Amino acid sequence: MKKGSILWIGLAVGAGVFGALQVDRYLHPTPSNSSGVEVPVWNEARPTLVQNTVTPQAGVDFRQAAKKVTPSVVAIDEYQRFRRGFMSDETVEQKAQSGSGVILSSDGVIVTNNHVVSGGEVSKVKVRLSDGRSFDAKVLGKDPRSDLAVLKIDAKGLTPIVVGNRNDVEVGQWVMAVGNPLGFDNTVSVGVVSSLKRDLPVREGGLVDAIQTDAAINPGNSGGALTDLQGRLIGINSAIASGTGQSVGIGFAIPIDRVKQVVSDIIKLGYARYAGLNVNYSPQLDGVLGDAEGRAYIGQQLRMDYAKAPTRGVLIVDSRNPKIQMGDVLLRIADRNVEQSFDVIRALNARKPGEKVKIQLWSKGETKDVEVELSEIRPASVQE
Repeated sequence: MKKGSILWIGLAVGAGVFGALQVDRYLHPTPSNSSGVEVPVWNEARPTLVQNTVTPQAGVDFRQAAKKVTPSVVAIDEYQRFRRGFMSDETVEQKAQSGSGVILSSDGVIVTNNHVVSGGEVSKVKVRLSDGRSFDAKVLGKDPRSDLAVLKIDAKGLTPIVVGNRNDVEVGQWVMAVGNPLGFDNTVSVGVVSSLKRDLPVREGGLVDAIQTDAAINPGNSGGALTDLQGRLIGINSAIASGTGQSVGIGFAIPIDRVKQVVSDIIKLGYARYAGLNVNYSPQLDGVLGDAEGRAYIGQQLRMDYAKAPTRGVLIVDSRNPKIQMGDVLLRIADRNVEQSFDVIRALNARKPGEKVKIQLWSKGETKDVEVELSEIRPASVQE
C-alpha cells in the first residue's frame, strides 16, 4: 500500500476523535425481502393507482398524461443470493428489493437509480413491463455519483417516454411521479415542483441541482419518472427527506439534463465521465480544521504547522496534480467557495475533463491562486 494511502486512512480514522460525520438527513430506504417478509403487491389486474397529495385546480386533468406515461415506466426487481442457513454453504436466490425504471428507447434501453441495482451480490435483475411481461435485464453501466444506472432488455416495440427540457421546469408547475411504490405497480401521484437546484450530500456522490417536489414518492418509486403535465420526462426520482422512511411531501429527482448526459456516456463508454483535480480528500475530515485540537493532530501527522490555517476548506490528503500538494487546503474553485468535500463535487459536476479552472489554495502558510487543468475521473473497473 502506498505511503500516501496509509496516511490518508490514518488521518480519516484519527480525525473521527475531533469531528463528527455530517448527519445524512435525507433518507430513502428501499423495501427488502431478505428477511423473508414479502412486500404486499397487488398484481391481480395491475391497476393504475392515483395517489393525490394536493387538490388540483378546476380544469387540471392528469388522465391523458398518465395514459401517455405509464406504458414507459417499469418495475425493477433485484435478486440476490443468500446462504440458506448460518452453518450451510448452500445459497438460494430471492428478491431483495424493488424499484422503478423508465424506458428510453423502443428496443429496451431503460434508466433507473444506481441504488436500485447495487445491493449486495446481485445475481439477477428483472424488469416487469406495464403490460405484465417480464424480462431479464443486462446492466450496461452504473454511476454511483449521479445515482443512475442504465439497463437493457431484449424486447422490441416498446413505448419510450417523451423527454422534456430542464430549462422549461419552473417552481409551482404541476408534475406527476410514476413508479412502483411499496410494490404497487403503475402508481401515479401528483404534485408541484416545490423548488429547484437542491444540492444534497446523499449516498456516494450526492444529488446536484435536484428538482424538489411534493408529489408522493415512497420506497419503490426510486428510478421512476417525474414528468410534466404533458407527460414529458423532467427527472428521475431518487430520494426523499423523511423521518419515517415514507413520503412526507419532500422528494427529489435527478434533473433530465444530467440524466441524458450520464445515459449517453454509459451507452458510449460504459461509464459516466467526470472532471476532477486529480487529488484525494476525505469527507471524514470535513470540519477538522475548525477545531484547534483537530488542527494540531493533522499538523502532527503531516509534520506541518496548521496553527494559522483556515478553519474552513477541504484538506488534500494525496495529490497527483503538480500544482497541488498533500496537506494543502482547497478554499475555492472558480467562483465557488469550498468548505466541505461535497462542495468540490458541486463545483466540478458540470465541467468536462480538459477544462482549465482557477482554484485557491492555502499551502504551507500562504494563500495562492493557481490555474489547473481538470483530469478525467474514471471508475476503478476501467482504470488503465
